[in-house]
Amino acid sequence: MIKSKFNWDIQTSEQAISDDIITDYKLTPIITKILESKHITTREQIEMLINTSYINHDSWRLSDMQKAIDRINLAIDQNEKILVYGDYDADGVTSTTILVNTLRELGAHVGWYIPNRFSEGYGPNEAAFKHAYEEGINLIITVDNGIQGHSEIEMIQSLGVDVIVTDHHEIGRTMPDAYAIVHPMHPEYDYPFEYLCGAGVAYKVAQALLDNPPEYFQALVAIGTIADLVSLTDENRSLVQRGLEILNSHCPVAIQALLEQAGYKDEITEETIGFIIGPRLNAVGRLEDAALAAELLMTNELEEAQYLAEQVEFFNQERKDIVAKITEEALVMAEQQVQQGAKFLLLAQEDWHEGVLGIVASKIVETYSLPTLILNIDTVQNHAKGSARSIDQVSMFEILTAHSDLISKFGGHHMAAGVTLPIDNVTALADGLKLWMEELATSTSLEPRKKVDVKITEADITLQNIHDIQRLRPFGTDFALPCFALEDIMVHQAKGIGQDKKHLKLSLGEGQLQAIFWQNGHLTSQLNTEQPINIIGTLQINEWNGHQSPQFMLQDLSSTNLQILDYRSKSKITDLNSADTDVAYLIHPQQDKLGENYYYYGEAITQNYEKYVFRDLPSTVAEIKHTLKHVKVSQIYLMLNHQHSVYFEGVPKMDQFKQCYKALMSKGETNLAQDGIQLCDFLSIKPNSLKFILKVFLDLNFIKDENGIITVNNDTDKKAIESSKYYQARLERMEVEKILLYQDINQLKQWIKAELVS
Repeated sequence: MIKSKFNWDIQTSEQAISDDIITDYKLTPIITKILESKHITTREQIEMLINTSYINHDSWRLSDMQKAIDRINLAIDQNEKILVYGDYDADGVTSTTILVNTLRELGAHVGWYIPNRFSEGYGPNEAAFKHAYEEGINLIITVDNGIQGHSEIEMIQSLGVDVIVTDHHEIGRTMPDAYAIVHPMHPEYDYPFEYLCGAGVAYKVAQALLDNPPEYFQALVAIGTIADLVSLTDENRSLVQRGLEILNSHCPVAIQALLEQAGYKDEITEETIGFIIGPRLNAVGRLEDAALAAELLMTNELEEAQYLAEQVEFFNQERKDIVAKITEEALVMAEQQVQQGAKFLLLAQEDWHEGVLGIVASKIVETYSLPTLILNIDTVQNHAKGSARSIDQVSMFEILTAHSDLISKFGGHHMAAGVTLPIDNVTALADGLKLWMEELATSTSLEPRKKVDVKITEADITLQNIHDIQRLRPFGTDFALPCFALEDIMVHQAKGIGQDKKHLKLSLGEGQLQAIFWQNGHLTSQLNTEQPINIIGTLQINEWNGHQSPQFMLQDLSSTNLQILDYRSKSKITDLNSADTDVAYLIHPQQDKLGENYYYYGEAITQNYEKYVFRDLPSTVAEIKHTLKHVKVSQIYLMLNHQHSVYFEGVPKMDQFKQCYKALMSKGETNLAQDGIQLCDFLSIKPNSLKFILKVFLDLNFIKDENGIITVNNDTDKKAIESSKYYQARLERMEVEKILLYQDINQLKQWIKAELVS
């Protein structure tokens, strides 16, 4: 049995799509099932999705929009200095670019500033604001930040500088006393869609300021929306759809240069943004100064764009190396905490690069499905600073807000947050988060879950169906790429691929469907051929030498079938932890027990275990049969360690027993040390066979052995050779070896299964 990592929540449709809608929109069966699983069943919903109806909510419905626009126009009219204060991630630099270019188009006296992640941190910075005042700035407009900047905004406004906050992050218990706050979640306004990203909010401001904002703004919004993982529904969906169209038809030179450095030449999709463009724009702010990314986005000169993109690519490669190193260290710490039963992972260490800790936290969450906060300990500044990532059941914003007395600064969403706190508070925060999670666990299941859209069969996995699914793009947050479940599909081949064989490649079903499971190469040893498994994942098209074929990208797998894993020729089992409590070890009676989960063959096993390791070879077939009849087992690991084999030595012939006895009688007294080899030659047997014969004779009292001097016992009763316990033990051992060591593994599996159920 292979347990799934996640609980699979297979979606059920409460309402079916009517036949007339299916006909009108030419919905294929696979598309129909997907839409029904996502509860998109009405004509209006499907029209919006399929025919890409453009949603553009009225910008003036955003909070304080009129007040903000009036103040901006006043600043332009009076030639006041305006500062656009951005953020250091992809959403922040796209937001900054949109608003700066908007103001430049209006002739504003505008500059921009991206705070340094390391020296200034997230959001408004008092020193930066004071510097702006000293430079004669009259108006500061924050983009993608500011909603938590209470004290900084109060300070700068007391100096006569107005602040307009444009943001989309969670609003706390109170809002800053800014001149205006443009925010889609403002509780006193009713903007129809709450989940704009920072670039989306900046674009709405641009719409209010300009009659016809440049088209490429929507391309920037698409980048910000996807990179920031906000909801890909409603207005965001429209903005991304339009943005992708522009990226493919009139791609800005900055993005062209970025993709050229990445070696990407195909169609630009949401995945291109999510895996290529977004990470590269983020990389600069993670390691150095994000101003480089903003400069790249603001240039219209191809040569300059190429130069800047080359620098961005350098930082991206460096970022990958740093992430790999920290992740390796963090995983070790996380494993220790998980073994101790932790439900919230707080990992802290000196000299961890703060800029990449969000990525590392995400990798830890992917591995353990537990909310995670990763901190760098900075002894110079006497603070711990880092990033948090969560699971669906736990609001990171809520849980950190509840411990705000320990935290100097934080901001974020349900699923992610940035945190700064004094070093002395780290332990107290860890304890507080632990208690919070313990209380939450009493009312909420924290089991990792994976939403599955549709159950399919192998027959559904066709190139045409995969092409049909593309009609529903773009996919993203709240409209994810469909996840499919496929049950009882047969494994034909399982092998590890990639460096260190860390990825799993499968060949499945009658059609030899190719499937990939990243980071799960260790499962190769647990997957038997002709074994049915259950899988969930997504579908894609694999292209090789001009040939296209379906490919299943696994997200999880399970098997309810008994697994018998053959380790008879291997020195050790690498995929078991010696500390695991769900593993029972079966050992030879002459070996020492190393723990409570060690049992002798034939011994009663009162506890249930998930896995059984047959570590040693049993003495008799009866012992292992008794063991098999008293276990409820999902996995059996066959090691069957032994000192030497007797199967091929066999049992000496009766004639050899007789000849040996006659030789001993005729000699009268035999010194084994001196005469043993000569006796072997005479009998045409090996020394081990001679030793066995003599043991049988001693057992039957046919001979005496005094310090290696053998004499025949003339006073013994006549007995059959077969009656010796040593003779019978040899027969038992040969039978054990025949069945367990030298039988074909498939035959052995059938034998074990038969004994388990008999």
